[in-house]
Parts: sequence; structure tokens; C-alpha cells
Amino acid sequence: MASEPVSSAYDRLRGRAREILLGNGGIASEEQLVEALFGSVGNRRLWAPFLAQLLASEEDLVRRADGTWALRHRPVALDECWPRTFVAVDVETTGLRPTRHRVIEIGAARFEEGRCVERFSVLVNPQRRLPSYIVRLTGIRDEDLLTAVPFADVAAALRAFLGDSVIIGYNLGFDLDFLNFELRRLGQGPLANPALDVLPLARALLPGNGRFDLDSVCRSLGIERVIRHRALPDAEATAALYLRLIERAEAAGLRVPGDVPSPPVQRPIVVEAVARGRAVLDRALLDGVPESPGVYLMRDGLGRVLYVGKARNLRQRLRSYFAQPLGYTRKMDGLLESVAELETVVVGSELEALLLESQFIQRYKPPYNTQLRNHEAYPYVKVELGRPWPRIVLARERGDDGAVYVGPFRSTAAARAVVELLHTVLPLRTCHRSFRDARSYGRPCLQLTLGRCIGPCTGRVDPDAYRALVDAALRYLNGETEAIVARVQQLLVDAAERLDFERAARLRDLLRRSQELVIAHRLVRDSLTARPCLIVTPCPETGGRAFLLVVGGRLWARVVAACEETDEDVAARLRAAWERARAAPPWLLDQETLDAASIVARWLREHQDDPTVIQLDEPIDWCAVVRYARGLPVTALAVHAPVRKEDVSTSERSAK
Repeated sequence: MASEPVSSAYDRLRGRAREILLGNGGIASEEQLVEALFGSVGNRRLWAPFLAQLLASEEDLVRRADGTWALRHRPVALDECWPRTFVAVDVETTGLRPTRHRVIEIGAARFEEGRCVERFSVLVNPQRRLPSYIVRLTGIRDEDLLTAVPFADVAAALRAFLGDSVIIGYNLGFDLDFLNFELRRLGQGPLANPALDVLPLARALLPGNGRFDLDSVCRSLGIERVIRHRALPDAEATAALYLRLIERAEAAGLRVPGDVPSPPVQRPIVVEAVARGRAVLDRALLDGVPESPGVYLMRDGLGRVLYVGKARNLRQRLRSYFAQPLGYTRKMDGLLESVAELETVVVGSELEALLLESQFIQRYKPPYNTQLRNHEAYPYVKVELGRPWPRIVLARERGDDGAVYVGPFRSTAAARAVVELLHTVLPLRTCHRSFRDARSYGRPCLQLTLGRCIGPCTGRVDPDAYRALVDAALRYLNGETEAIVARVQQLLVDAAERLDFERAARLRDLLRRSQELVIAHRLVRDSLTARPCLIVTPCPETGGRAFLLVVGGRLWARVVAACEETDEDVAARLRAAWERARAAPPWLLDQETLDAASIVARWLREHQDDPTVIQLDEPIDWCAVVRYARGLPVTALAVHAPVRKEDVSTSERSAK
């Protein structure tokens, strides 16, 4: 006869533990559970660790500080009288999601036999700015919370005030979820008090009320409220409502919670699961926003830029935020709640929109833009040719030390993958020895034993052989990838034959990320020596054409040509810009200029055969260039719509 599967046996034990807790009012001692689940075999203390392991996966079961076990939201026993000794609780928060938002105020009122005997009220510093709609709703301001204590300093006092009392609240699950998430952040267990939610009671006893927010229900029962949406007043109003409701229940012969009938089944009503942008954004923000391509800046009440994006149709894009769920991603959480002002800049081309977005992000460093913001941290791959046995490392700055600096690169993780891949394929040293004296030699490390370094510290390595390895690394970094890729492919085959699939997957990922980075760097590097060109775009300022002069991989000048200007006038200004560009010294690709150079290089690669891109070869007949550009049909300029595939900015796609 087949034995019972272990997982099924464990599930049966967990179900039995839950039955015991429910039968004991939601709480039981460790000894009770051990005896009920495992019998009286041996010392009960030996079974305690297994009990903890068994119940650890049950989110609704918690082990309290005194060693007892309890249901997380312990319900009031249905066959006991309505409790008149309880603690009414309410919290105010920065938003709707306990996993992302924080508590800013806690209010609690202790009642004994229906009379308030003690109050607890405290502001909590959420360590973040308050969304504007929370300020309007509660009246709590950022300056009110500057001197408030963090939740960590409140937790012990709150637990002491609650004790083992019955907790009541209006939509109590919301309040308890926030408090328990705050406790979880501190590494503490959740509250395990008996809990009674007043909202279902109100729905059952007042079926014709229509609306069931706290204000409406209190108003229907004649309970006056002076202060709303503050924690302690709301907790006291909940207590008053609860006492009034249980009077009605008892008058109707409902002596215990279990006597209350379930609310009548109603036709389901479709309700938005989460609040949307229109709940916190002012429609007046759209006044004057054109239906044109461009860049937009979102500012808070103090004028600080929160987010920069671009759009093909500014009005349509900004209007879409009104239907967007609040907190739709972790990285964009809290953005819409903080927006007080919108600024737009109309442009005529996708390239201009990309460059302007990049410039604004570098200038303002908006907290909700995740790309292009921290260009100062873009790393270089440094090859230490100035040292006896060169290493390959990452560097944050370019130095005058004889080393070769390749980069910078826009992704630190991808640059680190390049270095790791090279060290995996090439047995170069990674140690910090100076090799300036004899003391640096003669003590090989573990890397030599593992075959990851050829061991220049042993004094038996040919410098030319080591330099050949360094040269192979430099060739890979400069875009000659064939030799390294072939070696990695062989290592992949070897790992697969040994069934070492974890190493094979690691090598595959390193190779993919490294190839992407090296190819992107080669594209930018090649653009620096590419032929200069002129890009013809629509001009929103004049309704005519604009000419973007690209020299040495950078946008050197933008010449606007009004419709009434002659070809000769426009040609003269283009000629002057060209002469200034030729007289300027060569520019160095660095962390400040990398983003713009990458944008120009990618755009030109995608549009190199477009009729609006004019390659320039000397001698240049500027008048002929202008006549050709002005003769292009309007349909040829459609390629310059600021976002061609989807109306979402690069930085916003990364946030999703």
C-alpha cells in the first residue's frame, strides 16, 4: 500500500493547526499545537523547531513574542457578545498600496464598556515627500512631518497601546495591512489581535444606504463629524458608528456577530481596481498644450522637474496620463500625485526630440527618469599599458597615466560583463601587486592554481606572451570580436558536454551583454570619423525647414530657414557654421558627450539612406544644397516624427 506523500501530510498538519487556532479563538500555545499535531512523543521542546518550520509558510499564521501562535487577523468569535471593550484604529498614508506607500499618521482610541478612556495619536515621518492630493485630502504638509518620528520609533508604543485588545476599524483590512507592512520592514511580526471590521456590519444593517464611505454612513445615523481624513478623529467616528450599529443589531435580536445575516447579493458593479491619474491631476494642466511633436517636463509645486519625456502628439500623450493607474510601476510610483505644472517644447524632428530630452535630463536630473540621468558615473574599461603586467579594470575617470581607456559606456553592468568575459577567456592577472620590486613576486595566489592567470608573479612568464593576451583584449574592445567570440563558443561547448549548464548560461549571458556593448561603442566611435552631413527637418518656429549640421558625430549647428528667406541667405549661414566647425579642434568623447553622440550615431544608422540626410563632400555648393533641401516633398519629412514606433520615451520604457 502506497504511503501518503510528504507534501500532503504537511498540508494536513497545517490544516489541523488552523482548526485548533480557530477553535481557541485564534490563539494557541506552542504546547497545545505540539500535543495536538505530534502527540506526546518525547520532549515537546524537540518538536518546537519542526512546528516553526511547518507553519512558517502560512502567511496568515504568526508566532508572537510570548511563544504562542495566532491567526494574523484573528476574528472575533461569532458566538460571543458584541465587544464593548476595544481599540478603534485608523491610519493616514501616502497612497493606496502598503507595499509601496507609507504611514504618515496613526490614531487609536481605547474604549471600555462603550466609553473612551485613552487616546493614541502620532504623526509618522514617511521619509519621502507627500503627494499633493494627500496634502489636499488630509491637510498634513511636508513641513508638519519634518520633526515627526519614523515608524521604527512608534512601533513599540503602538503595540503596547493595543495590547491584546479587540481592534475595530472601518475597512480595517486597509489599516492593518499598512501597519503590518511597516512592522515587516522592521523585521517584526504582524499584529495578531482579534479584529472586527465595521464596514461589513454597516452594509448588513443599512442595506439601503447607497454609499458606504465613513462620512456617508455616519451622516445617515446622525453622527456629527467636524474633522475628516485625520487618523484619531476617524478612529473615534468609527467607534461611535460601531456602538450605534450594535445597538441596532441588538434591538433587532442580533445578540452576537454570528447572528448578523450576510448582505444581500447584488448585481456586480464594475469599479476601477485602482485610482487613476484624473483623481490627482488638474485638467487645467492641458490648457494650451498643442497637438504637436515635442518634449514635455513635469514639475512639482516647487517648480522642480520630476520627469522629462517626448511625444509625437504632446496633447494626446499628456492627456493619456489622466487615465493612467496611479503607481503603475515601482519606478514611476508617486509621479502623478506630485505633478503641479506641465511645460512643453515643440520640436520638428525625432532627432531633436531625443537630443533635447537628453539635455533636459542631464540638466535637471529628474528623479523619475532612470536613463541618461547619471552620466557622470559612466565607466571606462582601463587597460593598464603603463604597468609591467597590465590589468583590465573599470575606471570612473580618464587619467594621464599611460593606460588605454576604452569608452565611456552607458551601462556599468554591461561594462563589468565585458571585463569578466575577458578575464574568463584570457588568463590575465587581477591582483593588486605593484611589480616594482622583488617582494611583488614569488607568492602565487589561487588564480594561478585555477588556471585563471598565467602567473607573472612566478617570474617565469614571457612578457611578449602576456602582451599578446593584452593585445587580444584591446582588439576585442575596439570591435574585432571574432577571436574572443570563437573562444567563448568553445567554452560553451565544453561546459555543455560536462553538463555544466549553469556555467554555459553564464557564458552565454556574458557574451550577449558584451557584444551589445562593444557593437554600440564601435558604432559611436565610427560616427566620429564619418563624413559630415546635413539633415533636413520641419521647422515648427517658421513653418519652413531647419538644417541640422552634423560634424564629427555631433550636432554642430541648427540653421533655421524661414519661407521668405532666399536660398543665398540660408546658404551663407550654413557656410559660416561649416567654417566654424572645421576650425574647431577635435572633440573628445567623454561622459558629458556620450549620450548625444550615441543618439546621433543610432539615428544616422537607421536613416542613412533617407533623402533628408545629405552627405557633404568638399567642395560644397551650399546654394545647391539649400535648393535640394527646400525641394523635398513634405512626405519625405515624415521620417522625422519624434517617436516612430510607439509614443513612449526611451527613459519611460526603461522604467516599465
